Amino acid sequence: SSDLPPRPVLLLGPLHDAVKDMLVKESPGKFCRCPLEIMKASQQAIERGVKDCLFIDYKRRSGHFDVTTVASIKEITDKDCHCLLDIAPHAIERLHSIHIYPIVLFIRYKNAKQIKEQKDPVFLRDKVTQKHSKEQFDAAQKIEQEYSKYFTGIVQGGALQSICTQIITTVDQDRKST
Repeated sequence: SSDLPPRPVLLLGPLHDAVKDMLVKESPGKFCRCPLEIMKASQQAIERGVKDCLFIDYKRRSGHFDVTTVASIKEITDKDCHCLLDIAPHAIERLHSIHIYPIVLFIRYKNAKQIKEQKDPVFLRDKVTQKHSKEQFDAAQKIEQEYSKYFTGIVQGGALQSICTQIITTVDQDRKST
């Protein structure tokens, strides 16, 4: 195994949030969610942070921003944990520009019906509605068209547990091969 720090992981595609929850719960020493910094700053200040490569991405909330900072990614990586990123795919290039190369895994479902069929009492408490599964499927197709050049691998969609197993296998192989 290498002495390089574990690479951050970006999951894209349907149900990725539920999958992240499951990874953290079932492999807590291996995966940690990237902590978001809550910032009450102006949009200008946030964008300046992005330009200065201090921030990777942000989400606007009411009254504040949830910001993914380089410092918070490094904090997780220093704990020898794979940082599960919460960023949009367009932010991958920002990471590359500061020499952080995430493992980008795309969860590919065959169709919206397959997403809708997923059930999990813990990680998918709400049934996936037809509308939601179609929205997720359409969004995923768009991501695949635009960002597939960044994908490290494709994970076959299905039960959350099977997705997690595939992710763990891929991530373990990555650590051995670097």
